[in-house]
Amino acid sequence: MDLENIQSIHTGPFKLVYVSSGGGSTAISDFLKVPGASNTILESYIPYSRESMDEYLGIKPSHYCGLQTTINMAMIAFNRAQKLAPDIKRKCLLGAAVTATLSTTYEKIGSHRFFVCIHGSEATHVISCYLTKGKRTRDLEEELVSECLEALIGIACGVSSELPKLSQNIEYEVVSSQKDWKKLIDREIDLIKSEEEISRLIFPGTFSPIHEGHLKIKEIAEAMTQQKLFFEISVSNVDKTPLSFYEIQKTIDQFSQTQQWVLTNAPTFQQKIKLFPKSTFVVGTDTLMRIFDEKYYQDQTTMNEALECFNDYDARFIVFGREIDKTFHSLKDLNIPPSILHRFEGVSENVFRMDIRSRDIKRSKEESKRLA
Repeated sequence: MDLENIQSIHTGPFKLVYVSSGGGSTAISDFLKVPGASNTILESYIPYSRESMDEYLGIKPSHYCGLQTTINMAMIAFNRAQKLAPDIKRKCLLGAAVTATLSTTYEKIGSHRFFVCIHGSEATHVISCYLTKGKRTRDLEEELVSECLEALIGIACGVSSELPKLSQNIEYEVVSSQKDWKKLIDREIDLIKSEEEISRLIFPGTFSPIHEGHLKIKEIAEAMTQQKLFFEISVSNVDKTPLSFYEIQKTIDQFSQTQQWVLTNAPTFQQKIKLFPKSTFVVGTDTLMRIFDEKYYQDQTTMNEALECFNDYDARFIVFGREIDKTFHSLKDLNIPPSILHRFEGVSENVFRMDIRSRDIKRSKEESKRLA
């Protein structure tokens, strides 16, 4: 990015938090060496080691250099920007993130690649690029990463509109916020649904992506209850970053016309149960383990109060077994409080067992990407 555009960003209304791992350091240097950088850069952070990245994300990612990880970093950076600049209009705050694995002193097993995400209240911008090994030096690869990052910041700030000329090798997508999404995030509305009438059969999850295991569960649950199932996706999560606009769009786009969905901002089951009273929830044993894990509550008393709402709102559960740490766990393997035990109905391993995880599907897709 040329000096004039960087100066335009510094004199404009936008402020951002920048986080990078593996590449993109030249970009932050370019911004900082131009006078007025303090008007734009709120904070810069580089979680370079795996331990640092785990701590930053709050989870151990499936890929330390991947699109999902980069989006999560940008979402954390955006939330950080809101904390650091509470008096600035939210539409003028951005979270900028990049992950990269580039040429180094040894031969890497995987591809050379980089991902960039800029998230704000108005849109999510993402870039994916896979590089051919040996085509560029480390310096040239770093230059390309930084050029893309700077260009994307410029686009998000409205001072530029073009990516680097290598655009045929760069996948760029931007998903703008919808009014209803903003209202849901701000809790001005409770939900957004694909169909006017919502049934009382709710299947919570991220469904990123939806797979044949989810669809088989849907088929069994609908047969058991004689009700239409709704996939429920919360835009916020107890132990994950909030969904970006990119993730929201990709998630709902994958459902067919025969697959109904509902978007909520109800990360805990206590909130879900209050939002959908007298409903049956479809869950896996891994989800139940978290529901009965005190670490997700302030204390034992808070957990007991949360569990009591199962009775208060007449919630019921259909429980599907899951393989956890190479051992299959079903409902009978869980220690459920006697006061709510009658609300759970298990599906036997003979009826359903599919050891499929969305995380593994995403990992496989990531590893099968072609080099550019």
